[in-house]
Amino acid sequence: MKLPFTAFYDAFPNLQVMVRPRPDGSLLLSLIGANGASFCKAIDREALYSDERVRQVIRELQRDMKLDAGEVQWHAKGVDWVTRELPTYGGGPLQETAAKTLVARRKLEHKQQARRIPVV
Repeated sequence: MKLPFTAFYDAFPNLQVMVRPRPDGSLLLSLIGANGASFCKAIDREALYSDERVRQVIRELQRDMKLDAGEVQWHAKGVDWVTRELPTYGGGPLQETAAKTLVARRKLEHKQQARRIPVV
């Protein structure tokens, strides 16, 4: 396995590559051009332990930079930039949002009111 940072330097030879830790445990990967323009992406720390995942992050960065520059479009014929699998449920506890809770309460109130109104 090649060092992951070397893969980023090889993929973006004209850009300065910087990696900094973030408070949430992930990493902030910054690509800085000669003109000072930068492109940043948060990546999982675990992504650096797999050659496959490093290649995937590099491809995502290339795609995002091309999208940002207007070189490609999301839905153009023959474009295959979106190849990443969707994230799946990780087994943690589910959190109900306030909106879902409010809707559930409203439905319950309407059912209770419907039961109270006598049918004539």
